[in-house]
Amino acid sequence: MRVDVMRGAQLIPSARGEIARFRHRVFVQKLGWEMRGSSQCGMSEVGEESDEYDRDDTIYVTLRHEDAIVGCARLLPATQRYLLGDHFPHLVDDLPAAIHMGDGFDMGEGAYATPVWELSRFAWEPSQAEGFYVSHTKAQQATQGARELLRAAVFTASSLGARRLVGVTFVSLARLFVRIGVPTHKLGAAYRIDGRLVAAYRIDIDTSTCTALGLSCELTGN
Repeated sequence: MRVDVMRGAQLIPSARGEIARFRHRVFVQKLGWEMRGSSQCGMSEVGEESDEYDRDDTIYVTLRHEDAIVGCARLLPATQRYLLGDHFPHLVDDLPAAIHMGDGFDMGEGAYATPVWELSRFAWEPSQAEGFYVSHTKAQQATQGARELLRAAVFTASSLGARRLVGVTFVSLARLFVRIGVPTHKLGAAYRIDGRLVAAYRIDIDTSTCTALGLSCELTGN
């Protein structure tokens, strides 16, 4: 399994389109999302999923098996516009507190880390990874794949100076993170959207999270 990390500004059109088609397959075709793509981001062709948060400063994390995308996630700094703050603030009891962790630490050469990032568009497609987890059941494949993708996302966010991830997701996915061993804290009440329960959550990048994902806690900068 290969992990690729790319900034939006670095994506060539073919790579951008590949991510958008993967997201369309998972979110639109399988989960039944309505298309709310933004024409200004250049990814809203037929069979592709995108929105206004697919920007030049967006960080994309992808997992590949035999060169095909099997998982993807998106990271956005909470200092800029982000999905939870713009569209789902009602899911958070105290949004300012959720995204405030003090000043970011000095990363050297005059750069300061952004301590809170949003994790969104988290998607894993087990069928695309057949042959990688050969001894696993489908449920085990889904759990292991989600762990691998979350591990890659947390590692990437940590390398950017993040100490916390926030986001809105299905309650079922948050429960899966908990089963993996990652403390996942609900930020407010759950709501039913398009027939499925969703809620806002936070994941602190701390010793518990790093241990559950097999990461060095030195990544957190704490």
